[in-house]
Amino acid sequence: MRTEERNEALWKFGSYIFLMTLVVLVMIPLYWMIVAATIPQSEFFTWPPRLLPGFEWFSNFQALQENVDFVRSMGNSIIISVSYTALSLVLCSMAGFAFAKYEFRFKEPLFYFILATLVLPIQLLIIPLFLLITQLGWTNSYLAVILPWAANPLGIFLMRQNMKAIPDSLLESARMDGATEFQLYYKIALPTMLPSLAALSIILFLNQWQAFLYPLVVLQDPQMYTIPLALADLVGAQRVYFDQIMVATSLAVTPIFIVFLTMQQYFIKGILSGSVKQ
Repeated sequence: MRTEERNEALWKFGSYIFLMTLVVLVMIPLYWMIVAATIPQSEFFTWPPRLLPGFEWFSNFQALQENVDFVRSMGNSIIISVSYTALSLVLCSMAGFAFAKYEFRFKEPLFYFILATLVLPIQLLIIPLFLLITQLGWTNSYLAVILPWAANPLGIFLMRQNMKAIPDSLLESARMDGATEFQLYYKIALPTMLPSLAALSIILFLNQWQAFLYPLVVLQDPQMYTIPLALADLVGAQRVYFDQIMVATSLAVTPIFIVFLTMQQYFIKGILSGSVKQ
């Protein structure tokens, strides 16, 4: 008995040490990012390295703003990411509800065709999308970035898997009470999908927040740049503005933390609930 208790205690101790090591390894880059954002670039490569924050954050931010108008770029990213997330949640939840609860011709082939688009590399889609956006006159606009990816295949799959768990008897009862098909979706299906919608919203937001290659193609006007494009402008052929990059990065990760901390209680629950449905 004592041997089992000792082994269990050693296992717990080893687990705590392992988790604490992971936390430290994750926090070191974040802490260095904060320190680097507050010191001049001349101190970046000194030895021993600077370990305490300095007082140059505002001067670094001012230089950043003069170079790339980062406040506008951050505003563009927020508008695009929030709009894309909201639109994609509506489209994916509607499509997921249709695939889960309705029978129509070519339902299964169409669903698997949508899933197959997940394996297509973005490089394969950029040229035809760029030609289409150019013909529509949408270059240098929010629509060019938001609309082509609004119907997210992963989102449709996640919503379909979760909505298959809604009892058909519940929907039939609502129909007998006079509910329309849209009311079935809006008043019955969506309220039960809040954890999955929260998890999907995090995925969609992060996907758009960090997008670089496609916005680089369709947004040529610096006034329309998103955060990744603004950061790319700080890496020049002759000089890299490390201090400004650290300031921009510290600001760029703030909305990500806010979104995740706000919805973290739903994230794991929503992901797991969509992984076991048949």
